[in-house]
Amino acid sequence: MNQKLQARAFERVAPTLQPGERPITATRAMVGSFSASRLGTVVRQGLIQAAAGATGAALARTKKQFLVLTDRRLIFLPQTFLGGPGTGVLGEVSREHVALAEAKIGVVSLLRLAFDGAGDGVTLTFPRVDKKNAEALAAALAPVPTA
Repeated sequence: MNQKLQARAFERVAPTLQPGERPITATRAMVGSFSASRLGTVVRQGLIQAAAGATGAALARTKKQFLVLTDRRLIFLPQTFLGGPGTGVLGEVSREHVALAEAKIGVVSLLRLAFDGAGDGVTLTFPRVDKKNAEALAAALAPVPTA
């Protein structure tokens, strides 16, 4: 993704950051319910599937979003018509409640994020042009191995 878009996303969330909180990465993505498939999310961009939980369902209402991952939270912003980060926060989830449940990187990349391990979460779908952003987000969310 363009570094300017990422910098703009960081600027958009700056007023909402907690003291000492720092942004790590930002990307645009199609947001769907936790059970959405890659093809299903792409084909049904305007449809919302029933979600297993309230947080994922609320976040999946706006399909095209911009996500900012900080060291403390995953913040969801609207996406502008031209694909940049919009103003206003759609939602946020504390990092301690977000787990990378699945990552499928390909022509259409998919990340499935679980919230609190209770079947709630979202599926993020990335077009080919945002494949590197999907990889970066997956790497940032991957659990740290314990020794």
